[in-house]
Amino acid sequence: LFPGGEGACCRCGRAGAGTGQKTAGMGCGTCAKGHFVRQVAQGYYVWTPDTAEIFHQEYNIVVADICPAGGNNEKWCPKEPGQVNSFGVHNHFDFAIVPEKYDNFFFAFTPTDCSPEMKQRIASM
Repeated sequence: LFPGGEGACCRCGRAGAGTGQKTAGMGCGTCAKGHFVRQVAQGYYVWTPDTAEIFHQEYNIVVADICPAGGNNEKWCPKEPGQVNSFGVHNHFDFAIVPEKYDNFFFAFTPTDCSPEMKQRIASM
């Protein structure tokens, strides 16, 4: 699916059943759906009202790269599968396109099959 094949770039394709009980196996080219939760990992006050659309819309996501530990990713990306990051969470997503009112909110998600259209787009990369 990706130039050089799965696993050739940025640890793509290394997520799976061995990632730990609480870590979702979201390797490159996988999809999920979910919604933002009105809470941030840092524990800061959330200024965005709970009525904001961001908390009431379902989003479809595609993983284009996975979080390699090391360098400036240390606080976001655990070093070993199944571990938590410095904010106590097992998964971390960076969103390439963020919705209005976005402020690093938690994202509750469920891995899903990618749509046929998305599979075709991923295969053409």
